[in-house]
Amino acid sequence: MSTSPSPTTVPEARARIDEINERVVELLAERQAIVDALCELKADADRTVRDPEREAELLAHVRSVADEAGLPPTLAETLFEEILAHSVERQRRQRADGAAGPSAAGPSAKEPSAKEPSAKEPSAEEPAEKATGAVSTCGAQAQAG
Repeated sequence: MSTSPSPTTVPEARARIDEINERVVELLAERQAIVDALCELKADADRTVRDPEREAELLAHVRSVADEAGLPPTLAETLFEEILAHSVERQRRQRADGAAGPSAAGPSAKEPSAKEPSAKEPSAEEPAEKATGAVSTCGAQAQAG
């Protein structure tokens, strides 16, 4: 994957790891912005936040890509389960903010402290989370942070 030579010193290896970490964070931020847009699209289409079939497809694909790349598929799956849980919680929080009115949206929304059920565990909340007809704020927090 990388065309640069292997590091030859500990500081060089650590510097490369730091560069990769920054790219990973930048990609996660880009992904989160797309999740915010997806939240708007789902709300406009009166669709629920969770799509267990899509989540299962995503996890299977991630496992396959990880296996091809020489990364343990279980590691990739675990990481993406956490990413999915954060995305689902973010969308739910944004929909709740939209249902509560414009004053509820904004950068002061608190991050969840409890881990959301993984993609393999459907939530009992799912049927109640359809868009309420209120103005959606799905993307409101994307620009704030």
